[in-house]
Amino acid sequence: MTWSEVFQSTRHRWALAFCVVMALVTFLYMPTYYQEVIQPKPGTYPWDPLLARLTPLDWSVPIFIILYLSVIQTLGMSYRKPSILLSGLTTYCAVNLLRMATMYTITFEPPQDMILLIDPIASFIVYPDNTFAKDLFFSGHVSTMMVLLLVEENPWASRLKAAGTFLVGLFLAWQHVHYTLDLVVAPFVTYGLYRIISTWLEPLPITEADLGIRSPAKNPLGR
Repeated sequence: MTWSEVFQSTRHRWALAFCVVMALVTFLYMPTYYQEVIQPKPGTYPWDPLLARLTPLDWSVPIFIILYLSVIQTLGMSYRKPSILLSGLTTYCAVNLLRMATMYTITFEPPQDMILLIDPIASFIVYPDNTFAKDLFFSGHVSTMMVLLLVEENPWASRLKAAGTFLVGLFLAWQHVHYTLDLVVAPFVTYGLYRIISTWLEPLPITEADLGIRSPAKNPLGR
């Protein structure tokens, strides 16, 4: 599928429109949502035996090296494959929309010994004061890595991204940025959304009617 075919497809145009709207929501509304809706909302401290066994260490640099190298590789792989790129981008936007709902309905307080994770890009766009840490359930970083893994077609790159996804999750837990529940739920939710979206965006089979070809009329006598 080419970009021209993408723009001719109603479903793909709807997906593009959804991504544009979510980009505007992210830039214009998310900082307010975090600071004025989620921040003052009381949350809970879930029991987490894994975090209790891990002395927090700052893994911010390895986390974002893995994440942004994976993003760059995916863009290089898929910029000429718009259907793959759009499936991944739409899934990413749907994940962010769902996270807005889940972090409100299942609100956790950050681990008390968390080492704050500073994203060199998103921190300055979504929460520029670099102090927000309550966007917990479920992990956006693990979900992003899962999206990059799901759209990958190269077997070796897929294995590397699977390892990178595991390491990002481990480092986030080790840094006490997320609870284990945040990290475990993220891949399953992302996979489910990706399957729904990629199936919905699959090109429909072309019929004779689409090509303007009329089927010959059947003779009622079978002749």
